[in-house]
Amino acid sequence: MERKFEEIYKIDVNDKTEKKGNLTYLSWAFAWAEFKKIYPEATYEVKKINGLPYVKDAEVGFMVYTSVTADGLTYEMWLPVMDSKNHAILKPTMFEINKTIMRCLAKNLAMFGLGLYIYAGEDLPEDDSDKAKNAPKTANKSNVDKFPEKKKEMPQGAKGEAWRLTASELVTKYEVESAEKVFLYYEKALGDIPRTEWDEETTAIIREDLSKRQAQKVAKKRLESVDGDLPFKEVEE
Repeated sequence: MERKFEEIYKIDVNDKTEKKGNLTYLSWAFAWAEFKKIYPEATYEVKKINGLPYVKDAEVGFMVYTSVTADGLTYEMWLPVMDSKNHAILKPTMFEINKTIMRCLAKNLAMFGLGLYIYAGEDLPEDDSDKAKNAPKTANKSNVDKFPEKKKEMPQGAKGEAWRLTASELVTKYEVESAEKVFLYYEKALGDIPRTEWDEETTAIIREDLSKRQAQKVAKKRLESVDGDLPFKEVEE
């Protein structure tokens, strides 16, 4: 078990994280995929209290709980539902609660070693290799390579997520001037939810909104290109 902890702890997950306020979050989908590679029989549970996946208090807010079991060992974890400033939300939406549950799961997996160095405030996991010892400390990769156009291109669907919205799609299909600004716009519109955490349903809604905006832009351009004035009846004075 200890050997597996060291193996998981050494996995570099920096390019699968996002910043929210002063906290760093690891993508739950990536975390679970990596964890299952090492613990194929692993299971997780979203704790329910009185049939609900959270505990609420009118004065302090909402708290969610998860547990992960692997190799005969079970760890539990909890996480409050917070806003973009990492303050407790007293009246969260179900979307915010759902996102917090999945973040709690990622935090839960850290108890087994995956991404634990992030919660310890480190930039890179510990490694006994000379390469790791000589490597300079760097800022979180997610801050440097925040948008897809700055990353090495990866074939659509290489990780089973062909539905994800990409920068190239924004530029070529929706003809936006800046993919970065579009991503920031929708992240803010969703309550500061980073695009790496958008699910398939949310992405479909964003595509629909983009299509409507594009159609309106095209219609307006066509109207502006028509020569002549509209034949309105003149009003006698």
